[in-house]
Amino acid sequence: MTTNKKLTHQAIRSQLEKILQNTGFKASAKQKQFLSFVVEETLEDRTSQIKGYTIAVAVYGRTETFDPQVDPIVRVEAGRLRRALDHYYLTAGSNDPVRIVIPKGTYIPAFHTVQKQPPKTKMGTAGSAENMLSGEPTIAVMPLICMDDHNEQEYFADGLTEELTTEIARYQDIRVIASQSTMRFKGQTIDPKKLGHDLGVRYLLTGSVRKDSKAIKVTIRLIDTLTAEQIWGKSYKREQTTVNIITIQEEIAYRVSGVIADQYGLIIRRLSKESRKKAPTDLQAYDAVLRFYQYETELTPEAFDTALTALENAIEIDPDYGMAYAMIGHLHADNYALGFRKIEKPLEKALNYAQKGVALEPQNQFVRDALTLVYFHQGNKASFMMHVEETLDLNPNSAYVVGVAGWHMSLFGEWHQGIALLEKGMKLNPYYPTWFHLATFMNCYRAAEYELAYAEALKFNYPTLFWDPVMRATALSQMGRIEEAESAVNQLLKVEPDFETQGRYLINRYLKVEEIADKIVEGLHKAGLDKLE
Repeated sequence: MTTNKKLTHQAIRSQLEKILQNTGFKASAKQKQFLSFVVEETLEDRTSQIKGYTIAVAVYGRTETFDPQVDPIVRVEAGRLRRALDHYYLTAGSNDPVRIVIPKGTYIPAFHTVQKQPPKTKMGTAGSAENMLSGEPTIAVMPLICMDDHNEQEYFADGLTEELTTEIARYQDIRVIASQSTMRFKGQTIDPKKLGHDLGVRYLLTGSVRKDSKAIKVTIRLIDTLTAEQIWGKSYKREQTTVNIITIQEEIAYRVSGVIADQYGLIIRRLSKESRKKAPTDLQAYDAVLRFYQYETELTPEAFDTALTALENAIEIDPDYGMAYAMIGHLHADNYALGFRKIEKPLEKALNYAQKGVALEPQNQFVRDALTLVYFHQGNKASFMMHVEETLDLNPNSAYVVGVAGWHMSLFGEWHQGIALLEKGMKLNPYYPTWFHLATFMNCYRAAEYELAYAEALKFNYPTLFWDPVMRATALSQMGRIEEAESAVNQLLKVEPDFETQGRYLINRYLKVEEIADKIVEGLHKAGLDKLE
């Protein structure tokens, strides 16, 4: 999506009218008036007049004594309007050529044209349904079946179908068929293989809604259209009242999308496993992304090499593939911290690649996350905190990005906010990477809760990384289990023979809180690493 200075006023007004008239635009009458007001003021070159005060007076009927510090009406309504626009463009307006957005931090709208990106194939050209099935993951959310003959439940089922579509569409790795394309199949018996071929999708999300006197039960299933196999299913039972219907829909949609569409969700893990079987000559650009996810589950030098080579090939195939640039940046940042390979100026390379990725795909949350990772390793807390907030705003319910944001915040010493975000990410997707437990270990260790810290260390489960034996050794030594701690130190020195001279340097690559780093060193001293400084 790019800003287009040649975009005419007529095109913008036509787009505004299209949004206002579309039933998929979930905004109140006042929010629609808000949008019309700021768009027209901008087109009439009166952006200097677009302020909270003028909006409050012109749209919400506030008097001249309006004080935004006392009455937050404009700020609150602007947030709701932004969400309504996001929802519209993820669903009903997904194919609209013009986008109207209100960036956070301002009430002045921006206007963009949308350049359609064809599905990436081996040569970077659009392909058939078969190519879509073997390339980037594609999914259609089918209309949920209402098992009770009540109009109220019909509305709930349709609303949840749309909410699921919207939430899954927030994950840029997944291509989602618009709900308008799937609603025509409502009430029909479907053949997964045929429907997958007709829609050009690899996966179908299906389900049903049932209600008794006190609760509502929603069952969701994920089907692979290549085999018609159900690869996941779960039921959600919630107490229902007239005031919590939307909350139930949102909460279920967050959980389902986190489990299936997250970077560590079912779809990516399944495709990653398939990709490993492909010969190098059969790889597409998107296979490089899957190689990266494979690396993140293994964190070994061999997986690092495989992912880096694949991603470098991907940007040769598609020089505008922002995700690939961001992942290369991520790899160089990891190499800086973990030392897989001797590469000159890894953090400088990481920053260059991450910035290129963001320039190409500024609205891609994972791409922006790569830049926050670089700022973390630079120890630039101010830039990190600013960019992590911007990254989270793109999808505050993305399980992996929310979790990793909390992970980094915690290791920067922002324990309260960090652990809350980390636990939210872990709750949204139970298939989170086990290295998340480094932060939960540190949180327990700093509080001298050593038995809990040891339990977290056992969940880390990366025996080839120095952190695995370090966590076990320190927790065990602080618990007085010295013999077991010494055994963990022996394992550590096999993984990192130079740890006595390089250990503090390696610890500080991730742990940014000096007093806790001192406490880790103290625990290692008790475990027998006397020479560690």
